[in-house]
Amino acid sequence: MLDTRAEKRQPEILLLPVRTPPNHDAGVATMNCLLLYYSFTGEAKRAAEAAVSACRSLGVTPTLCAIDFAEPGEAPHRPFDIAAAKFWADAAQQGKTFAMRYDPPEAITGDYDLVFLFSNTWGGMPAVPVRSFMESDAAAILDGRAFGVIAVCRRLWEKNTAEVRRLGEARGGRFVGQDGLIHFGSQIGSLIQTVTYLFRTDSGRRRLFGIPLPRYGLSDASLARVPAIVRTMIEAARR
Repeated sequence: MLDTRAEKRQPEILLLPVRTPPNHDAGVATMNCLLLYYSFTGEAKRAAEAAVSACRSLGVTPTLCAIDFAEPGEAPHRPFDIAAAKFWADAAQQGKTFAMRYDPPEAITGDYDLVFLFSNTWGGMPAVPVRSFMESDAAAILDGRAFGVIAVCRRLWEKNTAEVRRLGEARGGRFVGQDGLIHFGSQIGSLIQTVTYLFRTDSGRRRLFGIPLPRYGLSDASLARVPAIVRTMIEAARR
């Protein structure tokens, strides 16, 4: 059972090496990109992996890095109950942070031209793990570097990406764009399916009172947009 009385914890303190800006030879268009994501249900991971493929197709070298809770016992788990759902929505809206770990750990200290931040929407705001990274010493990797924000959400993403942009620019990053990838279905249909999915351990309901529900997860149309989003942000980072 999730401890809904957890107090706000400070992010971990990382001792990061001093890095100098990328120094590519004149005329060489190669780029190194970091793709950071947290994935509770697997959807952000799908989006990040699609972006990795898009980077490679453009001749860009991608490094994929997963964010997760340093203490597994603090992480959310399905099935939710009402207390857990309220706790994590409130935690996101109130800006709570936890210690995070990174996989692979060396990715967070690499040398990159562009950082893609995949930000889940919880309660209209960045997910707790995303904010925890942005407010930790690990976010020093954004200093002097271009970054773009890609929201992974059911519907609402503008406040999410605006907050990540604010946090990233406060860490010295150069913002190059934002976009949102959304789930299958209408506003109401996707809401019902998301609530159903979180409170169960299977893939969600197919029908409710005889009415068909959309499949849980990012829509095919959203995933098909990933290559164009990646290309646009890479082009902006090169300017």
